[in-house]
Amino acid sequence: MKNYILPLLVFSSFLLYPNLNKQDQSLATIDQVQNQIDRKLSPEEVKQRGIDLLVNQIVEKIDDIDMRNMARSAIFETTYGFRWKMVNLHTGKKIIIKVDKDFRLISARDGNNSKIMTP
Repeated sequence: MKNYILPLLVFSSFLLYPNLNKQDQSLATIDQVQNQIDRKLSPEEVKQRGIDLLVNQIVEKIDDIDMRNMARSAIFETTYGFRWKMVNLHTGKKIIIKVDKDFRLISARDGNNSKIMTP
């Protein structure tokens, strides 16, 4: 029985090693898929699609945002629609805005993840 233990361990290690390598590759593909969900829109694409005007219409409806003091991040296209961040340049207050594909407001949340305005 002792003579079979060492060959059994060697044989089983060859069987397990290819499986570990396949799991690493599958994790890498999952990371690539997750990174493709949110796509940053270029400024030319934003102008071409008229998203800038739609963003301004959404932001004007939110009472907590004073447009004179706010800076907007790039717009990201997601699976559910679009999202962007607004930052107050004086206070540093952050607001994350999410809209669907038809530019209906989904949520507006501050930096603490509490709702500012419900649709």
